[in-house]
Amino acid sequence: MPAGDLGTHMTFSVCTRVEGDERTSFGIGVATDAPAVGALAPFVDEGGAICTQSFVNVRLGRRGISLLSDLAVGDVLDGLLAQDERSDLRQVHGLDARGDAYAFSGENCEEWFGHRVEEGTGTTAAGNMLANGETLDAAIEALNRDREANAATAEASTGTGTDDADEAELTDRLIDALAAGVEAGGDKRGHSSAAISVWGPETTAYHDLRVDHHDEPVVELRRVHDAARARSEAADFDEDSKSRIFD
Repeated sequence: MPAGDLGTHMTFSVCTRVEGDERTSFGIGVATDAPAVGALAPFVDEGGAICTQSFVNVRLGRRGISLLSDLAVGDVLDGLLAQDERSDLRQVHGLDARGDAYAFSGENCEEWFGHRVEEGTGTTAAGNMLANGETLDAAIEALNRDREANAATAEASTGTGTDDADEAELTDRLIDALAAGVEAGGDKRGHSSAAISVWGPETTAYHDLRVDHHDEPVVELRRVHDAARARSEAADFDEDSKSRIFD
């Protein structure tokens, strides 16, 4: 097995971008039948979001995310895939701060496999070894349905729709997307791990969460998220303290 390859992961995931008043936020949600998907698939920082899956090559994520400050996500991943002798087994997708979106599925990924790119909503999704293609459609629909609901709530309460409200609920939206994908079929072998990873101007403890092995990982991810969020919001930290804790 070439360096960087970490075996097959039967996975579905979503990446999303949220334009805020201060900076752009990025988020990834991912679920699979293999343990510890959060350690291998999602990569996110201020430059964008990249999720690597199928026959996982973590270099696509680790090296790819480091190059987004200089290159568009499509240029980065096309270049890395061109140097990857097993690109036919890879699946990778993501977004960058320039507004670009990208997805790739190698021809020898296991069925059902495919991807979606929605530049208008700043969303990409991909999956392999899924029960059906409806998994990705359901995940995207839930992600963007929550986005619209949050905007409507913000407009009703303040008179103006704001991306800041959307950004604040990004972790909820990602978990809802994973739950919808599982409900629609998800990984045809089942699910044993799930993760969300978010980069935003004000990072919090519940922006980077993993359930590494569980009978219902998305359900457990939501429980952990809600507990971490409640504790974070109850803690008496000022913003300067938060910035020292979370870079």
